[in-house]
Amino acid sequence: MIFGGLDLASRVDNTALVVLKMDNGVLEQIGMKVWPHVSYDIIAEDLLKIQDKENCTKIGFDRSGVGDAVGALFDKSLPMIPIITTQQSKIAMIQLIKGMFQQKKLLIHSKQLYTEVSEQQQHISDAGNILYKHPANRHDDAFWALAYACNVASRYLQGSARPSIASSRINRGLDEMIDMDIDKEMRNF
Repeated sequence: MIFGGLDLASRVDNTALVVLKMDNGVLEQIGMKVWPHVSYDIIAEDLLKIQDKENCTKIGFDRSGVGDAVGALFDKSLPMIPIITTQQSKIAMIQLIKGMFQQKKLLIHSKQLYTEVSEQQQHISDAGNILYKHPANRHDDAFWALAYACNVASRYLQGSARPSIASSRINRGLDEMIDMDIDKEMRNF
């Protein structure tokens, strides 16, 4: 089974897609694409091309913020699953990712994604709430795309979910694949 997570951009951020393949209860990153400040129409077209090659079971996206409006642009054939994010749901997704890594149930290959995962820092607010932040002038779009992919995939995982980082591959991402053979690029980092 193939799962995607899409973090839609607002004015400052990029839009990012992370694609995971589930095999024997382990989620492995098979692709990633980051769109830097492009039209949502282009993103919608690219998603159709990616879906045509990967046949994702589900693609989770944050319907909060721009997500609700942009979601209307997606072709109805795409298996888009809206996720309503709150501070509590974000913490739950972060805990899911942490647990998956600890139990070696999540493999990622992108250096950019690994950096975004490792940059997430826990903070306690003045009110005692747990918050996660990334460094100023850095992006966490791919991290949240990973979180949404893990979220929709978690319903299909047997037992408790837990991840780990793969090391030896170099990420080529999905950027080059849109005008090329998407299937080949998605599987060759």
